[in-house]
Amino acid sequence: MKKSNIFIQLILTLAGLCVFFIGLSRLYDFALQQNCNIKIAYVQKEKIDADILFLGPCEPLWMISPEIIDKQIGMKSYNLALSHSDFADNYLHLYFYLKNNKWPECLYLYVTPESMDLKYNTFNTYRFAPYVGDAEVDSVLRECDPAYYRWVNLPFMKYAYYSNNIHFNALQGLKHYFNHRKLPYFPDGYEPPFQVKWDNHLEKFIHLYPNGYNFAWNQQREKYFCKTIELAQQKGIKVYLFESPVLKESLKYQPNRELIIERIKAIAVKYKVSYKQFDKMKIAESREYFMSTLNTNLKGSAIFNDTLASYINSEKKK
Repeated sequence: MKKSNIFIQLILTLAGLCVFFIGLSRLYDFALQQNCNIKIAYVQKEKIDADILFLGPCEPLWMISPEIIDKQIGMKSYNLALSHSDFADNYLHLYFYLKNNKWPECLYLYVTPESMDLKYNTFNTYRFAPYVGDAEVDSVLRECDPAYYRWVNLPFMKYAYYSNNIHFNALQGLKHYFNHRKLPYFPDGYEPPFQVKWDNHLEKFIHLYPNGYNFAWNQQREKYFCKTIELAQQKGIKVYLFESPVLKESLKYQPNRELIIERIKAIAVKYKVSYKQFDKMKIAESREYFMSTLNTNLKGSAIFNDTLASYINSEKKK
């Protein structure tokens, strides 16, 4: 066979593979955007139009029940929090929520000293793969995961890079599409931790850090914390910062906790927003109400939801 024919066949093969992976990438785009269990997809497909949004990582995700809150405040709320998410992750979810829904009256944004430390929570890049090409998404990806962003223009690489986190959700999205499913498994965004048990998180923490752990303040976390507040305020949304109950016995192992809290409060002052801490609640004194040092169990969450609803009602009257 002539070398020219081999070269042509190679070019055609590469072109065919390129077309195949471009098509596969678009199929994944479509499938993931149909998966109503993925919040970023759900809030763009369906009108939620909540009066109040709760935003943050697993603490509000597993603890704040809009069903309980709404009965007491007479308003509609939605839990936009996601497990293990940092402020950049929160920022993009708020960005997409606001694109398809009426702007809420209030945003309750969770923040604790761990929120500012890179050892806790993360930016979950794969969640935003279907939206590569959106200028805001690209900007955040470029900054928060530059190694990933270098490859996104190659066919299908935006999915191949974090493939283990993608495939099941894509298949589930196709299932939702063909079954005409509209509602997610958790329609109001709250995921009650039925299966989560206390597993000695504090003991493990003490074993790792017998002298306690000093939180490290990260500038990128601060930047997206501020950007989230700014995005809400640009839309006329009143922002409230809050910290849910913290297991009291864990506080002595956080030597610089109060210094970090003061820095958070300084940002609250800068943006003229309140920072409400619920760490003095009675339930903070007993493990009976916690499944980790920051996460209340179902029993503790029921009490916290009542307290939070009372706080929201008091703020409404101001």
